Amino acid sequence: MVDRAAHLSCAKCGACTVVCPVYRVDPRESLTARGKMHLLSLPFAGEPSRHFQNIFSQCLLCGACEQACSRNLPITTLIAGARARFPQFYGPHSLQKTVVRKVLAHPGLLAKLVRAGISLRRICALPARSGLRLKLGLLEAPVTELPEGENFQKKKPGKALSYFPGCLARYLQPSIARATGRLAGIAGYGLHLPAGAGCCGLAARAAGKEDEARELAWNNILAFAEGSGPILTSCASCSSHLARYPELFAGDSERLLKAREFAGRVVEFSAFFLGQPELRPKSKQKQKVFYHDPCHLRHSAAGRENPRRLIDRIANVERVEPLSGPKCCGQGGLFHLGYPEMSAAIFRQCAEDGLECDPDLVVTTCSGCLMQWQQGRIEHDLPVEVLHLAVLLADCLACSGPAREEKNLFQPLWPAKKS
Repeated sequence: MVDRAAHLSCAKCGACTVVCPVYRVDPRESLTARGKMHLLSLPFAGEPSRHFQNIFSQCLLCGACEQACSRNLPITTLIAGARARFPQFYGPHSLQKTVVRKVLAHPGLLAKLVRAGISLRRICALPARSGLRLKLGLLEAPVTELPEGENFQKKKPGKALSYFPGCLARYLQPSIARATGRLAGIAGYGLHLPAGAGCCGLAARAAGKEDEARELAWNNILAFAEGSGPILTSCASCSSHLARYPELFAGDSERLLKAREFAGRVVEFSAFFLGQPELRPKSKQKQKVFYHDPCHLRHSAAGRENPRRLIDRIANVERVEPLSGPKCCGQGGLFHLGYPEMSAAIFRQCAEDGLECDPDLVVTTCSGCLMQWQQGRIEHDLPVEVLHLAVLLADCLACSGPAREEKNLFQPLWPAKKS
């Protein structure tokens, strides 16, 4: 555990302020990392009021403040630790956030709700621009659950590869998992999803529910224990959290050892496929692609460079970048449920910057970022398509290679509005 007295060493320099996406749309000092570190130093931090809880809920845990901090304070860990002292329900829309977190922790229930959501969408009983209808529009139909304990592709000897799809690729948008399976197959790997794998637990830890996060983590550690090879993830946020499992078991030497073994096997999507020379994709038409950086990747050199290098490998594709650099999209796991207006305002700033270079496609590898961009595209009639990088790569490989049975890997839910 991080010493909670670490907040006392805050230099109050304000470097965290200018990089905070929340502060950019609501310039209150209490919402910055500096403000929160000050509040943690006060006596009432041990018995947080509802107002205190609300302030600490208004954080995306994007990590931008930590990167700017001259004293390298573990700010996101301190904020999550503060939330651990909050009651079960805290902050705006607390019931909704808790229900979503519980659903994510129970894959069977999530699968049933996805099916129900698709049925509701087909009835067309909701207003055309309602938020729920827009969210249901992100679901892919028919939903084909990934077969537990089975391989996607036949593998070559010595080419075993376990797969952690995350909740989005497994239940909500299985085209991501199918595309990842095809990419792995072309590289000569069999993609294996162990039985019993579930939610990574990031949402639980972000909410300060350490016990719940540990339970989900241990479930995944056991599910993948039979294998010894790499564990591929197609979600940047899941990848980041899986690699940090040892932090959850710092006080348990036996489980800590297994958590370290597990974390050492985790390999992020872009890093893995960048090392596969067999992948030589080509777009069927010239396209400009804007890559949206997930916050869980962009604060490391490899996290920034690997996805871009992978996109640059696609023939007929030009990668474009906004002058202002990467920005958080505002989704923040469950943050967008608690503060939808603030989340939308952060997204507008991100989208305005990202679209200034007139891209045809927006791609990313984070489940939350992908859904934020997909929903924002519809709400604001953005003139782009939004894809997971796996789907783009697999689609381009289908175009550049011999004819395949499943050529059209991505069926857009809405037509592009590019003029």
